[in-house]
Amino acid sequence: MRGETSPEEEQLLLEWLRNAASKDEILEFYQQRWIETSDEELPAEIQGRMFLRIKERMHEIEKSNEDRKITPIKQRSYFMRFLPYAATILLCIGIAFSSYLYTRKDLPVANEYIVSAEKGQRASITLPDGTRVWLNSHTELRYKSDYGIKERNVSLNGEAYFEVSKDKEHRFIVKAGEMEVEALGTSFNVKAYDEDPNFVATLFEGSIKAGTGENNTVILTPDQHVSLNRQSKSLTVGTSDNVAYARMWRNNELAFEKEKLDDIAILLNRMYNVQLEFKSEKIKHYRFSGVIKNNSLDNVIEIISLTAPITYESHGDTIILDEKP
Repeated sequence: MRGETSPEEEQLLLEWLRNAASKDEILEFYQQRWIETSDEELPAEIQGRMFLRIKERMHEIEKSNEDRKITPIKQRSYFMRFLPYAATILLCIGIAFSSYLYTRKDLPVANEYIVSAEKGQRASITLPDGTRVWLNSHTELRYKSDYGIKERNVSLNGEAYFEVSKDKEHRFIVKAGEMEVEALGTSFNVKAYDEDPNFVATLFEGSIKAGTGENNTVILTPDQHVSLNRQSKSLTVGTSDNVAYARMWRNNELAFEKEKLDDIAILLNRMYNVQLEFKSEKIKHYRFSGVIKNNSLDNVIEIISLTAPITYESHGDTIILDEKP
């Protein structure tokens, strides 16, 4: 269900399921699992992936039957042979939930799933279509149970890196506040924190369309980024020799390109859940560039203090910064 089996393991599983001698063993196994997990609920991510996979298989079977022109008698015979296994297995993994969603297309509201990374944490998720998403600290990703039926829509508050599975029939759209990013088979980073004055999308592979509406969009090519000024709604497209900086956080690396210290303080608050207080207004405007690979909090603060006339004191989860006398 989690998609973690290798092709070899999947082949062994299929052979076991197809073996008539395994019938009693399969039935006993799933009956026992049903008893053990009767009070448990499947994770939302797995439910959504199961639902889409079942729909795909139903479509594949229907198309296959049409191509082969199977007669009703043969269809019934095949179905009746497989029924004891299908009923037991699908009942165990929650087929009722998926069937309900599939048959009730008139549901007014789809279930919403939320994946989040708190301050000082990171997370990752594989969406039902195989798209992989990495969440930076203080980030929330939302998607609904109808993900992939018509479109693949997700909502983002924070920062995330996406590796999108190709699917020409279903658009992949990231809604990040006022900005919307559409992609098809590509990898890109979106930084869109509520407290930031600008939202930034950076493209690494493929192409994306980003903007705030049909009359205010741009198309990016690899190694470009677009910045949305939230106040003026203006879009600015640029390139940088250090475009890779935008995704270094995935490898626990910190990358700065002419970043002001007060902006770095916001970043450190998200990453380490600490507060940085300034005794000097002057040092807030010091700018830093470079990459810190050993990004423990102590190491980051020490490097900052060594590269600028700054002193610091740690008091629990608060760090006080001041100008050197």
